[in-house]
Amino acid sequence: MSFRIVERVFSDNEDYPTVMLANIKGSTYVKDNLKKMERIIDAAHRKKVNILIFPELSVTGYIWKAKDPTEVKELLGEGENSQITKWLDNVKDSLTEGEGGLEYIFYGNARKKDGNFYNCSFILNHGIDYAEEEYIYGKVFLTPSERPFFKQGKDKRLSIDTKWGRFGFLLCYDLCFVELARQYAFIDNVDAVVTMAAWHSEAVREYPQMNTRTDHYYGYLWDLMNSSKAAYNQVWSLGANLVGLHKKSQEYFWGGSGVWAPSGMKLLQASNINEELLVIRNLDITGQRDKEKDDFNYRIDFQDFYRNMKHPEDCVHYVEKDEQG
Repeated sequence: MSFRIVERVFSDNEDYPTVMLANIKGSTYVKDNLKKMERIIDAAHRKKVNILIFPELSVTGYIWKAKDPTEVKELLGEGENSQITKWLDNVKDSLTEGEGGLEYIFYGNARKKDGNFYNCSFILNHGIDYAEEEYIYGKVFLTPSERPFFKQGKDKRLSIDTKWGRFGFLLCYDLCFVELARQYAFIDNVDAVVTMAAWHSEAVREYPQMNTRTDHYYGYLWDLMNSSKAAYNQVWSLGANLVGLHKKSQEYFWGGSGVWAPSGMKLLQASNINEELLVIRNLDITGQRDKEKDDFNYRIDFQDFYRNMKHPEDCVHYVEKDEQG
């Protein structure tokens, strides 16, 4: 099976990174998902991509509401990160090390720790141990369908420095909480926020007397929040989302993986129906952000008024509740 690849060129400077976003369908078969990821990784190598981003739970596929949760838990147990270390090590060995090829893969997967599953983002890179706590982000905000299966992640943001800029990470529903992205931008000083998602499409919002209706309200929110996350914080927004029908839940994922500039403007976006690989070449992560801040930097005014945002210890933190709540 081949993937439709959509390519755009941001600049002529080949010192800047080329980014690929996987707008793909997930299945409930771990082996099938890993094979698909392998084909995409091969495509990234051929296209000389530097950073490859997969959606949330790209190894197991997204979970579903089930009368008997055993099947879901078995799936998570089969595909969680410690069960696929041989596959991960092989992929990691295929990555280049500062040679201009594929250096980073960001992907979402389940993790089992102390008898609990966590919905996490992981990083593959020669200089990073994907099993180390400091390089794992556990999803903080869980949807109702996730709560029966996952334990809430702790209040710990994850950001990494690369030669192209600093990246922070969100998972799906996290996107709805503006404070988290703002802390990445104003405290961690990231240049780009990566959102890996399994974002649904269908929800109705209707205002009859205004003759206004949408059957894809969740999809509308995905587009809106990626754009506003970029604009409010003057950072790049890179979003990789699942697309298409989930065979167990019969729900649709929105797709719409894309790239939004620090202005909030959409530069490239994938299909809401079909699998696609987006490639944007020579993306000036730090330079473009500086240009747009030079033109109109409302960050200065924000920090001048909300001085406490300069100090992480003075900010509101999300604290994980104990078993008694």
